Order: sequence, then C-alpha cells, then structure tokens
Amino acid sequence: MKSAHIPGIFNDVMGPVMRGPSSSHTAAAHRIGSLIRLAGEPNFTKVLVKFDKTGALATTYRGQGSALGLTGGLLGLEMTNPEIVNYEKHIKNSSFTIEYLVTDIENKHPNAYQISVQYSDREDLNILAISTGGGMIEIVEWNGFKVSLKGDFFETLLFFQHVEAEKISEMENVLNTNLSDFKLYKSQDSDQNWLINIKSGRSLRKEIENISGLFENVYLKYDLVPVMPTPSVIEVNLPFTTVDEMLKIASEKDRSLSELAIMYEVARTGLPADTIIKKMEEIVLITKKSIDEGLKGTHYKDRILGAQSPLIEKAEKEGRIQKTINSTIIAYTAAIMEVKSSMGLIVAAPTAGSCGVVGGALFGSLQENENDLHTMARAFLAAGITGVFIAASYTFSAEEGGCQVEAGSGSAMAAAGLVELNGGSAKQAMDAASMALQNQLGLVCDPVAVRVEVPCLGKNIMAATNAYNSCIMALAGFDALIPYHEVIDAMKAVGNALPSSLCCTGLGGLAQTPTGKCLYEKFNDHHNSVT
Repeated sequence: MKSAHIPGIFNDVMGPVMRGPSSSHTAAAHRIGSLIRLAGEPNFTKVLVKFDKTGALATTYRGQGSALGLTGGLLGLEMTNPEIVNYEKHIKNSSFTIEYLVTDIENKHPNAYQISVQYSDREDLNILAISTGGGMIEIVEWNGFKVSLKGDFFETLLFFQHVEAEKISEMENVLNTNLSDFKLYKSQDSDQNWLINIKSGRSLRKEIENISGLFENVYLKYDLVPVMPTPSVIEVNLPFTTVDEMLKIASEKDRSLSELAIMYEVARTGLPADTIIKKMEEIVLITKKSIDEGLKGTHYKDRILGAQSPLIEKAEKEGRIQKTINSTIIAYTAAIMEVKSSMGLIVAAPTAGSCGVVGGALFGSLQENENDLHTMARAFLAAGITGVFIAASYTFSAEEGGCQVEAGSGSAMAAAGLVELNGGSAKQAMDAASMALQNQLGLVCDPVAVRVEVPCLGKNIMAATNAYNSCIMALAGFDALIPYHEVIDAMKAVGNALPSSLCCTGLGGLAQTPTGKCLYEKFNDHHNSVT
C-alpha cells in the first residue's frame, strides 16, 4: 500500500501556517485529528491515544503541543483559530473524551500515534499514524490494513469482508471502467478481508457512489479530503528530481533558483505559476507580521523566557551595541520564535522549532524600506526548493535526526534564499546552502523542560547568522567543496548515529542539567493528569 511521495514547497517545507511550539508535534497531530474527524461524522464518544514509552512523544506530547493539536483537529478548530489554545476548555464541553496512555506499542517510530476512536453505534476505528517532521504525517495502518495516507489526496477507503480475490478483481475492473485520474491500491488480511484505497487529485466521491453494484459487498466506507495546503496530482512529470538535474536546467536555460522552484511546484500541483507566487506572498506577509508582533514584546504564561527580541533595539538606542545586519537578524529571528512560543501565528519553515531562521535571515538582511513583496516571495521560493531536496532524501524531524535537520535545514534554505535576494545564481545558492548545512551537522535537539525555547532560540539565531555568512562566502566565490546533496546524505548518516536522548526527547543535553531538571519540574507538574 506504500505510495510514492513527491515533496512540495508548501506541503513539506514552507509551512504549515500554525500556532504552537512544534510542527512535528502540534501541526502534525492536528492533521491526524482532522483526518479522523473527516473519516465520518464526529459522533465518537472516546479517543484513546497510545504512545510508546521509548518514543519522543512519551515525554513531550503535552509540553510540545501534541495534545493541543490532536484535540483541536478532532474538535474542528483550525490552527489559525486563536481558540485552539483553549482546547482543554473546549474538550470539556464536547461530546467525547480523550485519554493518553504511555505504554509499549509495536511501531517504534519516535513520533508514533496508536489511536482508537470509539463510537456508540458502530465499530471502533483503529489507526496507526506517524509524524514525519515539519508537520508532515502518514497514517500507516487503518483498521489493521497497511495504508499510506498523507493528507494530500482525495481518498476513498472501501472495506470488503470475506470476499474472494476474483470478486476484488471484478471491482477493480469496474472502477477502472468508470473512473479516471486515480490510482488504486489494495490490501488483504488473513481472513480474506480486503481494502481498496482510491486516491485522486480531485473528489471522486459522487462518481464512486454512482457505480452500480459496487457497494454490495462493502461493509465500511471512508471518504477523506486533503488536509495539506496544496493538492497532489496523480501523474507528475517533474522537471528535475536531483540538484544536478536542476543546476543543468539553470545553466542551459539561464534560470534563477526561484524560477526553478516555480517550475517544480507547477508540475507537482498542477497550479498556475501566478497562484504559486501568490501563495508564497501570503507566507511572506504572515512572516513579516510575526516579526512585527514579536518586536513589540510577547507574553504567555506557560513560557520559560520573557521577550528577548526587543532587547536588541533597546541596547542599540542606549549605545551598548551597534545596529548592524547581524543585530537585526538576531532581533528578527528571536521575534518570530517568541510569537511561536506565545501561541501566535507563524509559518513553520521548515518546522516550528526552526521557524525564525528563514524569515529572520531574509528580512533581517534588508536595509530600511528595501522590502518588495514580489522579490521577497521569490527569495522564499528559492529557500523552499532548497528544502525540498532534504524532504525528499531525509527528514525535518528532530526526533529522528536532531536539530541539524531543523535549524540546520533552515540555515541551508535561508542561505539559498539570501543568494536569490542578492541576485546570485542557482549554483551560488546551492553552494551557500551546502556551506550553511556543513556548519550545522551534528546539532543536537535538547529542549529544556520540553519547551521549544531553550536552546532553540539560540540555535535559530546561530542558524540565521550562519546563513548570512554562507551567502556572503558563496557570492564572493568561496569553494563549498562538498556538493549540497552529499551534505544532505552526510546529515542523514550523522542523524542515524545520534542517540535518542539527543533527539528531542528531553532526556539528554541541556535538558538534563540540574537547572534543566528543575525547570522541567516547574513547568510540567500541572500537565501530568489525563484529559
């Protein structure tokens, strides 16, 4: 049932637009909850969620927002809705309860959710889902059948009970005769029960329901709609799939990195180029608003740090530091991170834990009144396609690869975006991305008190300033030496070698210092009860 996944700029890299501390925890959980809600009328009475006791979610599901995101998705509260912060109040007034249980589960992925949805008038729905980083998800089991549901297609799931294989073949023929623009996957269990999964880039629900005789043997049916920002199309003819192929097109056709990004996303989604640019302009505006809000000072009771970003301007005015591009990048990066930590609206780029890097570096590098929305959108697109190669080869999940895959990836993306912003070539952008990522290999993820604040704020600032320096080096002609795609491979090897204690579990690094342990007790005692 495994289907190929083609990463996209908006689905995998520049987004989601969200509230909460962590995209791989909060946004991914929200998408899982939303898909469960979409699977049928939300008349369930109880949701039981199990986390493996050796996984990252066992210690972080409350502090990093998995409970918030999952509950919000089940309730139908969008991530852009500020009321999602009050999820505990809303669940008390809902028709269902949620229970979390830390135990042993078979799937040992660090971000695995084993979920049982209980109804009063129908059999339970049992799913196994994983968060794969940056808000990306995959449901890998549905009522015991192997599936691959990532929220980017219209999906129909048809379950057949005690049916011969010949009958399923007949169903396939009927579907192939009556439908177009779809892919069909099927799976069988040991009791001759079958699942047929129909995927499409458009809704086929009415067409499927109108097929005569199809439902004679169907005992369960689920219809899902995409929860991702952009659709996926069934037949994709990408202009390139590797960095070398992309740079060849750039050289032969004199294309900038942003033009190559648009070319790629048009092929992946079927959307026109002007729609792609407009969507990125919306991302740019949200990012700029996050910076402006953060610089004013943010407050949130469940937070370790007070507002740090306004301290830069204060120090500049008092003459304690000079105003430089570097100081502005620091302030802007911190501002975005602090809006995230106060449950404000941010763009995860590529994750919420690294949300300050791209926006802080790109906007911080500008002189006063230098910002042009269209130009900045192209720089963000350049950053996005740079991240696509990481999404295709590895992950943005710190639970798998440490902070090198979050802040490190953000640094590579920002470096490429800065080259685009300064009129550099696609080759220079890839060189800048390579140098930036080389400097971040091995970066561990050790959030204190399982809050994405310390040392995450400093790591974002380090990544953003590293991106700026890498851009300067690339534009000056420094030799990156190691090609970008090889650095991604090296990052994967390093990530595989990191112990789980250094991969966002809160069980190593600064999280286990005496101060870190005291802060954990202070900020997590009130979260130990079951909802």
